[in-house]
Amino acid sequence: MAACLVLSHGNIAQATVDASRQIVGVCDRIFALEGREMAPRELHQAISKVVESHECEDGLFILVGLRGGSYWHSAARIARQHENVEVISGFNLSMVLSFITKADTLTFHKLREAMIQDAMRSIGRFDPPKTGEPDVTRNGPN
Repeated sequence: MAACLVLSHGNIAQATVDASRQIVGVCDRIFALEGREMAPRELHQAISKVVESHECEDGLFILVGLRGGSYWHSAARIARQHENVEVISGFNLSMVLSFITKADTLTFHKLREAMIQDAMRSIGRFDPPKTGEPDVTRNGPN
């Protein structure tokens, strides 16, 4: 089964992994790494250690916040060295939940597409109901 590394500044990676575990339960194939105050070389070494220590022969997704940012560049260098490592930018909670709930049933490449689609599908805005339309946000009669 594939593994997933969520990589971020600050506490975002760990908070996202923690939130996903609260929603769907424990998943031992997802990891968080926060590169606080790490130089690019240190970050590269930390990512390499995850790749080497977690038996990622079935593939590893490295999720980063910003495409083209420093974490993306470090992850991309690792991906160039390993054909079964892919970098996906713009992670959100839906993407992580998609990994956890679908990793057992989809191939690595289909899982990648599902994660991206699920992340994109979760982005939207709320349109308040117009007069006379049912209010779908209400739980029960008011």
